[in-house]
Amino acid sequence: MADIKGFIYTLDSSFILFIITILVGLYIGYFIFKKVYIYTKSHCKVNCDRYFFYKFSTIDWSNPKKAVYEATFYGRLLANNDRRKKIFLQLKKELDRYKYTKTIDRIDKELINLYNLYKQVCNE
Repeated sequence: MADIKGFIYTLDSSFILFIITILVGLYIGYFIFKKVYIYTKSHCKVNCDRYFFYKFSTIDWSNPKKAVYEATFYGRLLANNDRRKKIFLQLKKELDRYKYTKTIDRIDKELINLYNLYKQVCNE
């Protein structure tokens, strides 16, 4: 038994290096995520508005009930300044008359005129 030596305690830093590697990775990942998030958020505003305007301007009025709900949804998304909000509130008041009726035979000219006005304001 004289051949076998006792345990030699050495400083094992592998766990500390593992923790430091994880923290550095999280730190770098956070900044990459932040850069990508800021980039996409600033560019999405223009592209999203363009997409919402396209969907708003191509509403099919042959199905009036669906068209009224789509106009309300996309119109609300486009109302991001004071002028658009004022016109959208007028449009919404007209749209609400049709939203809660059981059947819609046809849409009146006043609503179509407000819709076209709002479309022109959003296109500016």
